[in-house]
Order: sequence, then structure tokens, then C-alpha cells
Amino acid sequence: MINLIKNECIKWFKRPSFYVMSSILVGLSVLGLVFVLLLDNMPSSADGPLDWRQQLESDNETYSEILESNSFGDISYYERQIALNEYRLENNLPPTENYSVWNFIEDNIGLSSIITLFVIIIAGGMVASEFSWGTIKLLMIRPIKRSKILLSKYIAVLIFTFIFFSLLFVSSFIVGAIFFGFESQPSLQYFNGEVFVWSPFAAIVFKLFLQSIAVMMYATIAFMISSVFRNNSLAIGISIFLYFTGTTVTQLVGMKYEWAKFSPFANINFESVIQGSPLVEGTTLLFSIVMFLLYFIVFHVISFTVFTKRDIAA
Repeated sequence: MINLIKNECIKWFKRPSFYVMSSILVGLSVLGLVFVLLLDNMPSSADGPLDWRQQLESDNETYSEILESNSFGDISYYERQIALNEYRLENNLPPTENYSVWNFIEDNIGLSSIITLFVIIIAGGMVASEFSWGTIKLLMIRPIKRSKILLSKYIAVLIFTFIFFSLLFVSSFIVGAIFFGFESQPSLQYFNGEVFVWSPFAAIVFKLFLQSIAVMMYATIAFMISSVFRNNSLAIGISIFLYFTGTTVTQLVGMKYEWAKFSPFANINFESVIQGSPLVEGTTLLFSIVMFLLYFIVFHVISFTVFTKRDIAA
């Protein structure tokens, strides 16, 4: 099994596309420095800055008015901001003024969308490419069960997901540490109506973990499509199309129909669910976990069933 996984990884390590993807990811994480420096050099408002307590109290008054009117905006967002501001006021914890390496890494977490795209390309072509290139017969003549071959391919996808997230974290950490230093305050996290105090490192790791779960689901969907279709380009194309449209369509449908919460795309972003801002109203954390596991199992059952039963003689 280990040799199969090594073989799958080596296939991609030998491809220039892997190094192009890695270079793009590292380059974008470093490029974030330019935007931070530009924003830092932007002229400030002409009015004098308010005391941080006055600012937070003023913000809470505005948020409370919005909640009372209930006329527009994401209600859960304002509830979250009020809770965080009240915690700071009660515990004399001013908002951080110094931009640190942890802030830089947190800003770069948005690049996980690029990681998702790269992983989809890898997963989408992991099986279909074997048929497109005609190498599938070389795999099948080995005295190894098809299920082990497919499992090794999926594990290889997860390994590349880990590699990309590691590259993002390490490159962001190095650049952030050099230019911004380590000085920072504890990170406030709002989960299920309560405020928790975490170390900046723990908060970053947790957010990366939540993002990796979302990437894993997209990878599983792409892997299933790759197992069903023989054409490499078609499998990758469909996977990318679902990535760009799945969440948007689910959100639009969810504005009118609550059953949209049963969509797999409504149960991928766990961070928004934990913070009380799910893609579809009425989605709870427990519900998302159950639906995530259900779809995860179903997609793999389809992948392994199709791959093990498929006739490769043609």
C-alpha cells in the first residue's frame, strides 16, 4: 500500500505542473505583503482617532440599532461583533494595534481557495488521466486489488492537500516574521454564542484545519467525478464548474427554500456555521457534520463501486 502511495506521489512530483502550482501559491502568499504595506501607507482619516473604548461602544450602538430594526444585513454577524466588543470592554482588552506575523497568516488563509482549485485539478485527473493516457491497463495487470489502487490515489490527493497548506503556512510565516514580528494579543473566537480566548497560533491552526476540511470535500467530489468519467479534461472541467457554481447556486436557492441546507455545498464551510453565519439559514453544526460525513461516504461508495466494476478492456 505504501509503495502504491509513493508511486502516485512520484507521478505528480515529476510533473512541472506541481511545481508551477507550488510557485503560484508561494508567490501569492508573498505578494500579500505588498497589499499590507500599501494599506499601511494609506492616509488616515482627517478626524482624530477615538479612544478604543469609545469606538467599540459606538460600534455596538450601531449594531444594536441594526438588530432592533432587523431591516438588512447578516444578523448573526452583528451579534458576533457585539459579543466580541463587549468582551474586550469587560476585560480591558483593546483591539490589536500592531500587525504581526499571525495577522499576516490569517489574511493569507484566503488563499485556500487557490489550494482548493489546485487540489481539484489533481483529484479530478487522478483516475481519469489513467484512462486518457492508456496507463490504466498497466495498473490493472498488477496483482493488487482495485480498491487498494483507488485508495492509494485518494491518499495521495490528501498528501498534496497537506503539502499545499504547509507551503502556504511556512511561506506566510517566514515573510510575516521578517517584516512584522511576533508581537500580538490573544485571539478572540466566537463560537455558538460564546467568546473564547485562544493563542494566535492555535487560532490560525484551527482556521487552517477548517479550511482543509472544505478542501477535502471538494477533493472528494472531484475524485468521484474522476472515477466515473474516463476523459481527463471532462472530469477536471466538471469538477471546477461545480466548485465555482455549487456554493453560489445553493445560497441563492437557500434564500427561498430551506431544503437547500441538504446540499453538500451548504455543509462545507464549517467556520461560518460555527460562527453562526451558515450558508443556508437553519443549518446547525451537528447537522453540517452529519451531512458532511454522509456525503463523504456516499461519494466514496460511488467512486469505489464504479472503479472496481468498470470494464477497462475498451
